[in-house]
Amino acid sequence: MKIYKKSMLIEESDNVAVAVEPIQAGECTLVAGEEITANEYIKEGHKIARTDIEKGAEIIKYGVHIGVATQFIKKGDWVHEHNVYDDFEEINREQRAYYRSMAPDAMDYTIHHKYKKEELGLPETIMGYKRADGSFGIRNQVVVISLVQCSNNAAQRISAACNVPATFVDAACGEFPDRFERTRRGFITTGTHPNTFGVVLLSLGCQQTDPEDVAEEIRKTGRPVVNISIQADGGVTKAIQDGIAAVEDLKRQAEAQKREPCPLSGLIIGGYNGGSAWTSGLSANPVVGEAIDMHLSAGGRAVEVCGRGGYPTTAASYEIGMRLMDIGDFFNEDCTRRGGKGLSQVNPTPGNKAGGLTTMTEKNLGSFKTQGHRRILGILDCGDPVPGAGAWGINQAQGANDAYASTTLAMSGCHICLFTTGRGNPIGNACMTTIKITGNPQTATALEDMIDYSAAPMLYGELSLQESGRELYELLLRVANGEETKAEKLGDYSWTTPHGTSYNGDY
Repeated sequence: MKIYKKSMLIEESDNVAVAVEPIQAGECTLVAGEEITANEYIKEGHKIARTDIEKGAEIIKYGVHIGVATQFIKKGDWVHEHNVYDDFEEINREQRAYYRSMAPDAMDYTIHHKYKKEELGLPETIMGYKRADGSFGIRNQVVVISLVQCSNNAAQRISAACNVPATFVDAACGEFPDRFERTRRGFITTGTHPNTFGVVLLSLGCQQTDPEDVAEEIRKTGRPVVNISIQADGGVTKAIQDGIAAVEDLKRQAEAQKREPCPLSGLIIGGYNGGSAWTSGLSANPVVGEAIDMHLSAGGRAVEVCGRGGYPTTAASYEIGMRLMDIGDFFNEDCTRRGGKGLSQVNPTPGNKAGGLTTMTEKNLGSFKTQGHRRILGILDCGDPVPGAGAWGINQAQGANDAYASTTLAMSGCHICLFTTGRGNPIGNACMTTIKITGNPQTATALEDMIDYSAAPMLYGELSLQESGRELYELLLRVANGEETKAEKLGDYSWTTPHGTSYNGDY
């Protein structure tokens, strides 16, 4: 019996398939019942030509154009950057011009949920910690906040001694007003995050930040705040001692608070694609999108980073669609000013390409699957709270760093981030709980200490999208009710406040 190597055809109209396992030259794979012999080695995750592709012809994956052949590609050839031109910038300009030309009533902006709430059979409540400001948390953290780089070391020592999260800053002194306002917002949203019970603010004493200003904003939400100044307290050693005592006292208060029933509809979740691999767009990202569809169908809240803009097809109104276009125009112009071409000059990354992603369009198509079938109701600025049920976007463009993106979600009060990672990432967050998902079977096995859920069974047809999405949502519910994530077990409490609206964050 002939043995065929495994491959995946995503859409019937695709002229490439994806190798699910390595295919040596001369070995065969079956694609939609047709035998294809590899003309050369095809690494797993990379594309094999399903048909002959003429020079200048389209490369089709996910049923859409992802690039252009730069030479004749024979059926069975390896399809990658050596024979594909990434025309993302040209296609992006054409699409944006097309949508700009449309009349306000040319599209249907009606929100259609994928499921009916009743058919999902989800619980009405989860067990959380009610806050005085009307919100609720799924964790009851005490957080140490360093208000200037000079107090970072002392904050870290207090955090380590008490086993609680701490946040640090690179500067927070001598900053111009626009940057400093972001820094201040980072401090305040850490202290007012739904998962935060109370905070210890640690400062040097002569920094730009006024500790009482930050403390007052946090206290308005009913949370306890302790202010400690290294200079006023008599030095670093004394400040650390007092900080440890303050944290332990707050921890005792937090432990006395019990979980109570809280509405599932009030839970805020976010999907984020970090470090794409070939499996991301085929398994992990669609599974996250499925879980978000379930949550929104149940009346829940979702938030996403949209600082690179988007198209009206993802908006709930013409006005929001045009706002997404404006954000995208600014972002694209910024990238072009920096490199002369655009984002595709630095994306996909070397790691993405090593994993089989060839063009920016191909990467985007996989990344967007984390958001499910939602339509964005409104655009928030970084640090704005989520105003109600449905899906919301955050205008935050500072990119190329997972810490910026996850902190952006946390600054808007996101309870849980569904974070997909193709190659593995241990990142957590000081306030927001992070569930790590991969579709890469090697990552799931080799890095199991940082992966909470493997979507790899989808690759092999062992689970359907709906089954895997339901599994992930059930895990989300358990985490919301107190089950520890891998990032929490590792004690990874990252927090990196984004400081700009540009890609590099410099303005």
